Amino acid sequence: MSHVVKVGREIQFVNDAKHRANVVGDLLEKQNHFSDKFMVDTLSTDAWAVAVPGTSDTIAISEVAGGELLITTGTADNDSCMISTPIIYSGSNYSAIEARILVTDVTGCGFFFGFTDAKSESNNSIAIHYVGDTLTTVATDAVGFVVDADHATSSIMLAAVKNNADQTPIDTGTDWADGEVRTLRVEVDSSGNAAFWIDGVAAGALATCVTAATLLCGSVQAITRANDGANTIRVRRVDAWADEV
Repeated sequence: MSHVVKVGREIQFVNDAKHRANVVGDLLEKQNHFSDKFMVDTLSTDAWAVAVPGTSDTIAISEVAGGELLITTGTADNDSCMISTPIIYSGSNYSAIEARILVTDVTGCGFFFGFTDAKSESNNSIAIHYVGDTLTTVATDAVGFVVDADHATSSIMLAAVKNNADQTPIDTGTDWADGEVRTLRVEVDSSGNAAFWIDGVAAGALATCVTAATLLCGSVQAITRANDGANTIRVRRVDAWADEV
């Protein structure tokens, strides 16, 4: 009998098995895995770097069913804030990040989720956004999802910048509706190629879109738009993986 069982992406236990411990011995994860479901009393500053340079913006644990991270954008137009992991991921070593996110008011804010080379940007900026409906990359190297009220549509965009060179973004054709929850995932391989998933479905790919050797952090970044005042982005969980070095 082979000692290797190949599974595409997921093992699903059904019927009575899903209610019981169905594994004898430990499941050892081959990759380094960071996970935060925000089911604690206070956001960990050991795990996260928080930047709130705007006006009355806040990032904190919200004690709701299941737990979540509540990002409240600043009250002034274009106020931005962000939360990031340590800068330990890179395309030269395979990295992936996934988050489950709820956007309360898509027409009043913008956000970026993915990998970027800096834990924070100055106020009025996020790593990649659409200022005046123009793709603007503030980071030197970054890749991820962008939804921005300054953009002509509420489409989920796949965007990247490599060594200060903007990559051609991809419009997924999927609009984000107010109050909608979506699961976003981006993977970067050892050549700096990126693949994207929305709610478990492949959404597109960008070739050699980040500098493979550049260290990156996982980040959720939000910005107020349309003089709409404070808006909320609710992060239900974040998971990140990387090959061991």
